Amino acid sequence: MKPYAQEAENLRLLFDAGIASVEDVVAWADRTILTLPEYDNDLVEISLGAKVPRDEMDGRLRFVSEGADHLEAIRNLLGRMHRTLLSDRSRAGAFARTMWNVSGEFAIELPRELGFMDRFEEPVDTANSGWASFADDLTALTAPFDMATAPLPSPAGISLTKKKGKGFRERLRRLLRGGRK
Repeated sequence: MKPYAQEAENLRLLFDAGIASVEDVVAWADRTILTLPEYDNDLVEISLGAKVPRDEMDGRLRFVSEGADHLEAIRNLLGRMHRTLLSDRSRAGAFARTMWNVSGEFAIELPRELGFMDRFEEPVDTANSGWASFADDLTALTAPFDMATAPLPSPAGISLTKKKGKGFRERLRRLLRGGRK
């Protein structure tokens, strides 16, 4: 595994979600090349890839991220999705499709904390689905993964929430049941 494989996998998922651009990927490769003690052809290929198609850049990132912890990359992706949704709620549908794709891509058993990802069917049409609070629910689901905005864990596992059953999990359950309780 390359020493920068985890960064590459984190960046690849952000790139696939549209959070990171080709320019971001090239800049990352340029910065990483400067930190390495010897020449790395794979990173140079990424660095020179400003004009390559998105699929090719994804393939290059996938190659150099071999051996990375996919679950860590998914958690990172969800945190960045949350930060993005706080300022741009219109991206909720695209992010739901990304989560669906990512959950199927790894063909692994997702841990309980990530199990909600495979509940989003493609395509998610937030404009016409009748899910008025869809962006709110997705923002709430991704919030625990955003280390910049996540609340501190409660002491000794005690819930600090005042209202039981009125949280985002309950709203999501109702949403997935088609509005039934």
